[in-house]
Formats: sequence, C-alpha cells, structure tokens
Amino acid sequence: MRISLLPFNLFLIFVGTIWGLIFGCIPGLTATMGVALAIPLTYGMSPFSGLILLSSIYIGAISGGFISAALLNMPGTPSSIATTFDAYPMAQKGKASLALALGLMSSFFGGLVAVFLMIVATYGLAQLALKFGPFEYFALGLLAFAGCIGMMGGSIIKSGLSVVLGLLLATMGSDMLTGVKRLTFNVPDLVAGIDILPLLVGLFGISEIFVAIEKRYQNVVPPEARKAKMGFKAVAEAVRLIFSQPVNYVRSLIIGFVIGVFPGVGGATSSVVAYGLARSGSKHPEEFGKGNPEGVIASEVANNATIAGALVPLLALGIPGDSVTAMMIGGFMIHGLFPGPLLFRDKPEYAYTIFAAQIIGNLMMVLLGILLMRFFIYTLSIRSYYLLPIVALSMVIGAFGLYNRVFDIWISLFFGFIGYLLRKIDFPLVPLITAFVLGPIVEKNLRQGLAFSDGSMMPLFTRPISLTLFIGAVVLFLVGIYINRKGARRERA
Repeated sequence: MRISLLPFNLFLIFVGTIWGLIFGCIPGLTATMGVALAIPLTYGMSPFSGLILLSSIYIGAISGGFISAALLNMPGTPSSIATTFDAYPMAQKGKASLALALGLMSSFFGGLVAVFLMIVATYGLAQLALKFGPFEYFALGLLAFAGCIGMMGGSIIKSGLSVVLGLLLATMGSDMLTGVKRLTFNVPDLVAGIDILPLLVGLFGISEIFVAIEKRYQNVVPPEARKAKMGFKAVAEAVRLIFSQPVNYVRSLIIGFVIGVFPGVGGATSSVVAYGLARSGSKHPEEFGKGNPEGVIASEVANNATIAGALVPLLALGIPGDSVTAMMIGGFMIHGLFPGPLLFRDKPEYAYTIFAAQIIGNLMMVLLGILLMRFFIYTLSIRSYYLLPIVALSMVIGAFGLYNRVFDIWISLFFGFIGYLLRKIDFPLVPLITAFVLGPIVEKNLRQGLAFSDGSMMPLFTRPISLTLFIGAVVLFLVGIYINRKGARRERA
C-alpha cells in the first residue's frame, strides 16, 4: 500500500483510470486495446509503477462501458452488454443521470468488495501452488487448456485448435534445453522466438481496430442525454437502490467473481448470467428491459467483480483469466517478472502492489466518475474514425519501441491481420494466448518430470495434487462439452 501511495504512483492511478474510462466508454475502443497501448509505456518505469498503471486502466475501462450503454444503447465494452437492457430505457425516460449513477456506484461496490475476495483467494491458491513439482505444473497446464477449450463457449474444436496454434507459436525459436532451432524457417529474427508484446498488440489490439472499422461505429450522443450530470441526488438515490437489494448485489458479486476465476469466460458472460438470475429472482420480472434498476445493478456489479476474479489465476497460477489479463502478462514479462506462485514466494511485494492499486483504483474511479462525467459524455461525441488511426499508430510504435526492431512491427501487423481473420470465423483468441504463455512452462516441467521419473508418466497419477488437477481438467472439459451442447440445443429450439 505504501508504494501505491507515492505521489508518482497516485498520479499514474489517476491517469490510468481516466485513460481506462475513455477507452471503456467509447464503442470501438476496448479495455484490451487500452492496456495494449499502455504496455510499451511501462518499459521505462519501475515494475511497481508499470503494474499500477495497467491495473488502473483495467478498472477504468471495464467500469466505463456503462456510459455508452446508458446513453447510446451500445456497450463500450463487451462486459456491459447486459447493462444496455435497462440503462438505455431509463435514459429514454428522462432518467439518464440516475442510470449513469447506478452504473457508476454498482461498478464501485462490485469492484471494491471483490478485491478483498481476490486477496484471500489468491493468497490461499498461491500457498497451495508453492508445493507444486514438475508434474503438478504440467497438470496445471492441462487444467488451464481444458478450461479454455471447454468453457469458452462456441465450438470446442475451434477452441482446441486455438490452443494447438498457441503451442506451436510458443515452440518457435531455440529449444530452451538443447538450443536446437525449431520452426524458424531460416529467419534469423525468429531464433529468439516471438516476443509476447508484438503478438499481443497484433492479436488483441490491431485486430480490434479492424473490427471497429468494419462495424463503422459512430458515436453521437443524443442532445437530451448530453445534459445528464452526476449530482449528489442521483448518486445518493443510486446507493439507496443498491443497498435496498442485498440479495441481488451479493448474488451478482459472487457470480462475477467466480466466473472471472475461470480462464477465458470473461465479464460479458458474468453480466448476462447475473442479469438473467436477477430477472428470474425479481418480484417484477416483467419490468426488466423497460428501465428496471435491478438489471443495471446486477450487470455492473458482476462485470466489475470479474476483474478481481480474473486476476486470481493470473497472480496465483500465472494463467490469464481473460484477454486483458493476458495483455498484463506482457507487462510482467518485459520487467523480467512471471506471475504465479513463485512471485508470492520470491517477490510478494509486486502482488501486494496490485492489490493496493485495485483498491485505490476503484476509489479513484468513483471519484473521477462523479467529478468528470460531463467530460466522458463529451468524449462519446468524438468520431471513431479520428481516434482509431491514432490508436493503431500508437500500438505499432509501442511494439517497435520495446527492442527497436522493425521485425516487431511486421509481427504486430501480421498477427493483427491473423487475429481479424480468426475473429471473423469466431475463433477464440484467449486459448491461443493462454497456450502461448503456458506452453514453455508446460514443456519444461514435463521434460524435467520425465527426466526425474526415468520417462514414466505414473507420478502424474500417483501424486495427490497432480492427480487432483488432472481430474479437474477432465471434469472441466466434460462440463464444457455439456454446457456447449445444451446451449446448441437451446439455440436450435
């Protein structure tokens, strides 16, 4: 906490939260894009300051999605898709100020309380993970891959192929143990492998620029909505409404946090699930979709609780919980840090810094939301075709600036195009980047384990922790198949 309260770091939280709110409230710009743009800037900072900046952007961006959801009926981020169902009708009825206040305060209370759940869950999980050996890490990788394949939604085959593609990309370069060149295609720059930053910038940043251009987002706030303001009366009414629904609040908080822990599921799923349960448990379900505050509360509490949930597997196990935490791994790695149990054992101060930044970031978010709401409403009127080229150019420059290699620019552009094509065919990207990050860890530990056991795989099934993780991977995969088939049957019906 002391490091986060240093003047420069407080300034970074201030800047990062505003940055995130802008990227979150403008449709076409996303939380992933905001973090991708900031990662190169953290290279010249201390690791503490860099992680604080990225955490603040994450909070601001996920929270900011409610602004355009209420005023434009367009979620600024996928996490706010369920917010549009009731926030926009509220604004249409002349209650834009209340809709914005509900979104802001629900985001605040959802995010802040979930941070404390994150601290408890992360520390306990990391302590367990410190007992891991080579076969436990291998089984953990299988669990992560099974979660990505089974729980992503959509085609199981596409998710599986995404994992395979990520593993292939991870093997490019020199073998970590023997130094033998693998999949370099006689390209000298590939001997060192593909760096995670240009890969992330391309897959998640540049590809999203292409998608936003294709959708031709036009941000025009209606004249009546521009008059909305965040007054004390609206904020007080929003707080009263939230605490008058403790069951809805607690249920949405738990749903958001738990769904966030599962890799690859994300805030969009948590907000929709929480919204559906709020509707089914409401005394007036017929009012949902017509401006019911319960729907706004459920969606925004859940999607902000997902932030803390997604950080649990990242910090405790080194597994990204969503696309934004996948980007944050790049922020760790450019400073020579690797999230996971060893981070808690060797350098716990970095994990504690993120905890503190999450708490202060949520406080900063609600403060800036109250004071600068008119500014964020104004930013919605900026045409996307002015912003997107600037963002794209900044990302490419950031990828180049890390090692001053033109090759990294081509990598970013190439994977930006590949990412766009994969999105067009509904090919999930989170399993790909999860496999890319975990691939070397899984390979290294499998080879070490086999060396210790004289080539036998039996320790995987005889060691209690590794066996538990392996069974968990199988169960997670089978549950994912069941959920996907059930969803497919529902769609056909």
